[in-house]
This record gives sequence, structure tokens and C-alpha cells, in this order.
Amino acid sequence: MAESGLPWRSDRVRQMTFTAEEFRRALVAAFGAAVSRTPNGLLLAGRDASLTFALREQPLLRLAALQLARLRVEIDVHAGDDLAAQDLLAQVDRATLRGGG
Repeated sequence: MAESGLPWRSDRVRQMTFTAEEFRRALVAAFGAAVSRTPNGLLLAGRDASLTFALREQPLLRLAALQLARLRVEIDVHAGDDLAAQDLLAQVDRATLRGGG
């Protein structure tokens, strides 16, 4: 069942502090061979749904001396019903969460 506790769960466009390669590695670490490259980003082929991630690197985020990579991620359902896609996206959210503090 899909989680609803994360505030961005329904948003299909994300601004993330990853490079495209860091995002790919995070997905591969969590989903292995289910992740493949596409001309615009990545495809994640789950058992009941597939998601595409269009990746576009953005200018660095500068906070005083700190510089963070920024990545615009546009998420589309490639296959499967909405509930299965939401479940898969919840798994992606857990796999790409970064701590802070």
C-alpha cells in the first residue's frame, strides 16, 4: 500500500540535491537490474508498474560556502495502474531520502 506521510508524495516533479549519476546509483542500489537508461533519463521496471524519470541537471544551489548539486526529476507512469505506480514511487522515495541536520 502506498505511503501518504511524505509531503511530496503526490508531486510528479521533484527538485533533488543529486547529480544525475548519483540518482541513478541510488536507484540501482535499491532496484538493481530493474533500472535502465533512456534517452532522457531512467526507466524503473517494477513487478506491477514502471516509472520513467526525465532528468535535467540544474545550476548548483549555493548556500554561503556550501554548493549542492540540483536535479529536476520529472516522473511519469510508463506502465501499471495508479496504485501500483504510487507503491513503486514510495519505494523510490525511501531509496533516495537523504538525512540532514
